[in-house]
Formats: sequence, structure tokens, C-alpha cells
Amino acid sequence: MVESTVAHGEQLIRLNEVYKIFGPQPRGRAFDLARQGLGKNEVQRLSGHVMGLDDVNFDVNKGEIFVVMGLSGSGKSTAIRTVNKLHDITHGEVFVDGVDVQKLSGPDLQEFRREKMGMVFQHFALFPHRNIIDNTGYGLKVQKMPKAERDAASLRALSLVGLEAYSESMPSQLSGGMQQRVGLARALASDPDILLMDEAFSALDPLIRRQMQDELMDIQNELQKTILFITHDLNEALRVGNRVCIMKDGAVVQIGTPEEILTQPATGYVAEFVQDVDQGRVIQVTEIMGGSDPIDGSLSLDAAITALNGRAGAFVVDAAGKPTGLLTRDDAMRASSVGTTDLSTAVRTDFDVTTKTATLNENYQAAGRGLPIAVIDENGSLEGTLDPREILEEMGRVETLIDGFEREVFM
Repeated sequence: MVESTVAHGEQLIRLNEVYKIFGPQPRGRAFDLARQGLGKNEVQRLSGHVMGLDDVNFDVNKGEIFVVMGLSGSGKSTAIRTVNKLHDITHGEVFVDGVDVQKLSGPDLQEFRREKMGMVFQHFALFPHRNIIDNTGYGLKVQKMPKAERDAASLRALSLVGLEAYSESMPSQLSGGMQQRVGLARALASDPDILLMDEAFSALDPLIRRQMQDELMDIQNELQKTILFITHDLNEALRVGNRVCIMKDGAVVQIGTPEEILTQPATGYVAEFVQDVDQGRVIQVTEIMGGSDPIDGSLSLDAAITALNGRAGAFVVDAAGKPTGLLTRDDAMRASSVGTTDLSTAVRTDFDVTTKTATLNENYQAAGRGLPIAVIDENGSLEGTLDPREILEEMGRVETLIDGFEREVFM
């Protein structure tokens, strides 16, 4: 998962009370029924209109990957198409960098799209008769950028996706994954503030799809774009997103970090989704780690045993607060039974360390030793302790969350 460096509240995209109804009279009875709280199926039954978006509200912070996830018909693709006004809305507001996009039209809308956002679609949409560098720079050509400048920009974008060496190749000479990389490079070539990615990796094989996810996260760590990412795959959503918005029947069901979605599902619908997710690769150590409560390395063994205060183990730290060893209750009592008073004789130095942003899966092997794991900060100082038992208990707790909800029908 990408770590966001965005300041809280620095919003670049905002949807406010957005409704989108498809049909000949979207602002008539169908809209009245929607405002009264009737759901998608009831609105369609009573009015013959299809509700694409039902009072949708969300913000996308500058520099984050915000994922909108849902099944077919959930409204996720409709939502992204309001941001560049591929869809007019029935009611509400859509702001991009302070501009009400839905009020733009004609040349103003075209210019805004060109300057502010790049699109990456599920289908590569490459021109088969143009080579890769010309495909990448096509948008710049439309903007009438001189050939030398757009080629330079295209090569920079291709280098970001690892395809600079293929600039003179034709699309037919590239694999599906490579062609999708060209699509991403094309969106990056004009250096837009925003990337809109609509099921961008859905057509790829699983292995290539995961590689593209890795590539996207690497690029994001370097460029810090604002990315609105649409997917029907919760595993993908939780893997790439800083925050995830889950939609159903045109409405927002829950918005949260991957950890919040996984560990605190708001409804049975969300819980149904998350029960089959590999929780260990999403939940971070910070969710379950305990306090540090270390033992001063200058203490005697007897004083250290007292400091353990019945705990199974604790970390010994130096004057700078960095862990130098692990003292377990069994090791301490064993050393004390032979008459030693030297703490160092009872301390293990082969302990494992982790960070609070590491995932549970990344610590699974170390947890197999059955010993506490030191959680350290960027300076190497002890921040907390990870109990191996907590890993299994947390993963088991998440798996049973569904039991707290009445099962809901998906379709």
C-alpha cells in the first residue's frame, strides 16, 4: 500500500450531493423518489429511470490514490465520469481544484481536461499504425506541442514505466501488459495533476496485473499525483489505495483506509467482501502492537525481573532507547537460579525487529518463533512490542466480523 504524504484536508476533487439519473426526465419523478430515500431498484420500478449515482459525497486529497470500488452497476465508473464531465449530473456539485467542472463546456472544458487530468482506460486504445513514442505523445500532438518537445516528454514518461527502449516499436510487438504501460505513459506525458484510472488493469492476467499495481505505486512514490482509481476488485483496492470508497446501487456504503475497511466494515455488505481478503497483507503492525515499556540495560538481573512484572518478555534498551536484547521470563528465571546477577547473561540478542507500518504478513515468519518482536522507529528506537499471538488473534477476529451482521443479498 502506498503511504500518503498529503496534508489532511488538502482536497483536489470533491463530489457534493451528486445524483445521476439516466432516462428521458431525470429531474422529474425519478429524482423526487431518490430524494425521498428510495433505492435504485424502487426508483427504476416506479419511474422507469436508472439511478446511476445516489447522493454521492467524497473528497480526494491532493497526492493520494483514492479508490472507488464496487460490483457492476454500483456507480463507480459513473462517478469518475462526472469528474471530467463525460457525464452531466442530475443534481449536486463536482469540484476539481476549486473549479465546478459541471459548469464548463466547449473549449473551456477541453482545455481543462487537457491541463488537469490524464485518463487510463481498461482497454489500451493504442493506434496500431503509430509507434510507441507517437502513441505516448498523441495528446501532446493534439495540443500542438512541437515534435522535439513532445518526443522528449514522451521518452520521460516511457522511462517511468520502463519502456524507453521500445519507443520505436509498434503496439503489435508489445505484450498486453506492455501496451497498458504505454497507456499509462500517455496519461503521464502531459504531466497532469490528476490521473483518472477506470478499471485500468482489469483486462490483464493476474501476474501482469500485480506487476502493474507495483509499477503504479512506484511511480506514485516518485511523482505524488492525485489518482482516482476505479476497480471491481477489493484486493486491488486495498493494495493500491490510500483510501477506499465502496459503492453499491449508486450509493456510497463506506469510505476508509484499507485497514479501516478490513477491520471495521460498516455493513454486512462490506463484511461479505472482506471476509475472503488476505488480511495479513493489509493490516499493519500499528493496529495491534502494544506499548514498549522497556527495561533499562543498566539494571541488575533481579531488578530486571521485578521490572518484568509478570510479563512473558520485554526488550532491554540502551541510553538512546534502542533495543539491545530481549529478556524473557523463562530466561531470566533460569539465569537467576544459577546465582548470576548480571542481566546481560540472560538477554537474547537474536530478536526480530519491525516497524509500525509493516504488515502482519511481513512479520508472520518472525512470529513463528513465538517471541516478542521489537517495533522500532526510523531512528532505531523502541516504539512498541508486537506479540506473535496478537497476529493470529487479529486475523481470526477479522474473519469472524461477518457474524456480527445479518447477511445481505449482493444483487
